[in-house]
Amino acid sequence: MSTEKAFLYRCRDGRELLCTCRHRKGQKHLYLRLRVDGTVYVSAPSHIPMKRLLSFLEEKEAWMLRRLAYMDSHAKSDPLRFSEGCRIWYLGKSYPVFSLPASSDRLDFEGDRFLFRCRDPEGFSKALGRFYLRSAKRHIGARVEWWAGRMGLFPASLRFRRYKSRWGCCTSGNTITFNTALMRYEEVLVDYVIVHELAHIRHKHHQKAFWDLVAQYIPDYRDLRKRLV
Repeated sequence: MSTEKAFLYRCRDGRELLCTCRHRKGQKHLYLRLRVDGTVYVSAPSHIPMKRLLSFLEEKEAWMLRRLAYMDSHAKSDPLRFSEGCRIWYLGKSYPVFSLPASSDRLDFEGDRFLFRCRDPEGFSKALGRFYLRSAKRHIGARVEWWAGRMGLFPASLRFRRYKSRWGCCTSGNTITFNTALMRYEEVLVDYVIVHELAHIRHKHHQKAFWDLVAQYIPDYRDLRKRLV
């Protein structure tokens, strides 16, 4: 059984970080992870005092700030609101977005730009999410088929959704789900995530045998992992 608590951690320079701490019964150590959206996730033993939790974050503060700076400079972040000519990411490149009045909101890629057929500019974020979903089903689906044939590892089914803190997952029944935000990133990064998840069909862990399998197909996977922020 576990419980979650959200709070703000104030760094020495005054910056505030949104943290979520999940308390797990039977856990003995503290674990820290920075999520894709820049929030801090801590997994902790149940009943750990807040004083100890804050001390742990202070010990990790320098690392967190370095990692967040790296994420800020490498992340493929899209605008939350539409403005004429704003730019969004698609397969590792940013493209301008232009609008056209329409009866419903839809975003389409036209080779060198995006066209936002717009009923209401406030619908931009949802239209962008729908575009990434359509693109992921088509593009990632085709790449999975290619890599599955090469690796001899075939998923039971594919799913697509917007995750906050992971790029993909593989269930015990070999259903693989991909984060639609992958469509912001270069093809080589998309392929790494695909190979990573297909490798979980054979190895349901992150031990040496798993990484050896990934390395057979993506030798520079360590460098690619760092670019996925």
